[in-house]
Amino acid sequence: MKNRIQSLAGVLAGLALAATPAITAELGMDAPPLNIAKFVKGEPVELAKGKGSQTYVVEFWATWCGPCRTSIPHLTEVQKKFKDKNVTVIGISDETVAKVEPFVKEMGDSMDYVVATDNDRATYRKYMEAFDQGGIPTAFIVDKAGKIVWYGHPMADMEQVLDDVVAGKFDSAAYKVKQEQAEKLQKSMVAYLDQTLEAKYSDTAKADGAAFVKACEDAGTLNEFAWIILTNPRVKHRDHELAMTAAKKAYDLSKGLNPAIVDTYARAFFDTGDKAKAIEYQQKAVDLAKEPQMKKSMEATLKKYQEKK
Repeated sequence: MKNRIQSLAGVLAGLALAATPAITAELGMDAPPLNIAKFVKGEPVELAKGKGSQTYVVEFWATWCGPCRTSIPHLTEVQKKFKDKNVTVIGISDETVAKVEPFVKEMGDSMDYVVATDNDRATYRKYMEAFDQGGIPTAFIVDKAGKIVWYGHPMADMEQVLDDVVAGKFDSAAYKVKQEQAEKLQKSMVAYLDQTLEAKYSDTAKADGAAFVKACEDAGTLNEFAWIILTNPRVKHRDHELAMTAAKKAYDLSKGLNPAIVDTYARAFFDTGDKAKAIEYQQKAVDLAKEPQMKKSMEATLKKYQEKK
């Protein structure tokens, strides 16, 4: 299993390259009520009851999702950090209770926040589809006024935003502008990736990809972009040179401290034939990984690289 992190808007975990519905919601709107089938862990949550005093992180995830597994320990740390500041983290999966319950039990204390199952994807539609989000994990911050003020990958800038929201210092108008700019960047990424699905890879496509990598300054987005090029089965043309450029930029931006990003960088070396570098960086990814399942997966990848040296 591969653990990933995603981009500013939590996009493309599943390579959502098809046409998506128009955005029907916007930052600053009232948070829709949660439509839950079952609360698997923690006390039931009703957003309306917390209005005026409680801040919520509503996160969408799944047991099969590698990036979600990576973000689970982080969400647990966020919940611990903000527990005394009236912040509640809620993880919602659209899978069955039979799927989610044993997974949550297995995760134990590393998944220590409210966990629930969606009711026929009703909550997913109100949040994810309404905001045109196709990839998980994606989280939404609901402030004390009951407004959605932020959405994105839980390991992007969520924690900093949450600090500001709780302190009453968050500039929602300025962030909305920033989010709109991120959406434009996201669209350019999707436009490039759409072209990789075609058998013919044009010079225009190559230029579009290079322009995206040059413009993007978010390590998570670049990391996911590189990983999709390198591994997604729907991609018919893998521009390994572009993937390497994106992976290196993500590595540099993250200062080589994020195990998932280092893991992608190692894969880029492996796929371009530099097995020695692949082993070197994969070992670094293993050393950086703290979450047991993530470390186990990365150790298996390291062994594969070593066997093929």
